[in-house]
Amino acid sequence: MTSGITSETLQEHGHLVDTIDKLAESIRSLPKDVQWGSSQWAQDMEIFDFIRIQALSMQNAENNAVRGCYRDAYHLIRMVFEGYFILRLVSTCDKYPMRVRIRKAVGDSTPEEAKTRAVETAQKHFGGRLIRTYMEDKNILVCVLRGTSVVDNQGHDTGVVIPFYYRAWHGFRPLEYHLKRKTLQERLPTLRFLAGEWASGPKRARNYSEEDYGALYRHFLTFDKVLENLRLNAVLNKKTTTRVLVHYNFLSNFSHTTSDSLSILRNRLIGQTRPDGLDVIYDHYLSELALLYHLLSMHLEHAVRYLRWRRIALKHEGDYRALGRQVEDEFGYFWFIFNKPHQHDRYCHANRKWYREKGLFYRPEDIRLGDVRYYDDPLWRLKQLHQSQRELLTGNDFISPFPREDASF
Repeated sequence: MTSGITSETLQEHGHLVDTIDKLAESIRSLPKDVQWGSSQWAQDMEIFDFIRIQALSMQNAENNAVRGCYRDAYHLIRMVFEGYFILRLVSTCDKYPMRVRIRKAVGDSTPEEAKTRAVETAQKHFGGRLIRTYMEDKNILVCVLRGTSVVDNQGHDTGVVIPFYYRAWHGFRPLEYHLKRKTLQERLPTLRFLAGEWASGPKRARNYSEEDYGALYRHFLTFDKVLENLRLNAVLNKKTTTRVLVHYNFLSNFSHTTSDSLSILRNRLIGQTRPDGLDVIYDHYLSELALLYHLLSMHLEHAVRYLRWRRIALKHEGDYRALGRQVEDEFGYFWFIFNKPHQHDRYCHANRKWYREKGLFYRPEDIRLGDVRYYDDPLWRLKQLHQSQRELLTGNDFISPFPREDASF
């Protein structure tokens, strides 16, 4: 059965598979084109290893999608998807928030005086690294800081900043945070046998208290905070953050085994019942969507961006950028995070706007790209793209570039 699914997938989506493989090969070969010179850091290779590991996982996702193992494919895609935004944060984002609790001191007649004193203290303590301050609530002052500047052997500022997020990501130890002795003894009594070994664990554990690790996790490493801090660094804005959450929630359906994801699998994938179990059948849309998640193109683009940020030359940079443009030209109908909406999305928005503003007719070409509302279900939207449509009340129509008879809805 699997070989039949594989053949059908490659027949219908062979070009997508080839593109993923081409992107993965480019990511593997890119370090050979980097002209490191004398400026290579250990961080550089760690970032490139991060990207190469992501490429391996994405190829595993591709293999699962090709074989019809869609649940496993989407689980892997979700991991790579989340990892991409962590990568963006820890590799190049140089602005980070430091939270300070305002405490009223002797001599402060009003809370406003305490706040003013806290701001002045921050300005004096952080100096030129302080970008701005704002109040998160009535007691918490947030100081937006720039990361630590790198100096050369003569002590001169190189203009390169080590992101605080890199150090936070590198320094966080989930086992030391979650499997503390107190946790083992009081919350997980069945694992008490670990306590003795844990007591003689790494010395680095002495350098971080439970509160230190908790602060790193809560303020910098949860996915919500990753997105919040990417917005602080202008990598994301309100619109692109919404798009990230749409896909994160859709992919998490499969990772968390929700009722919704099981319904998708049961309704679309399970064939006839046999005495020895259930058959998985080929699904054009689930396979296409899994292969359309062009995360490797985004990783390749960021690798090039990272080298520019580090002021390191890359041979054949134009070829790497051209591959990214090719992905957008051929598969840009998948409106993802940073690319533009398709004509179908403008068609839907024009019809939606007519329903909201009765009597005013809008054509798809009248809708500005920046105004188009994002979709909330990637799978449903992809299926719609495969069917030509006409809205009788508005007269708008959409001619599918790849119509399918099974795309009725």
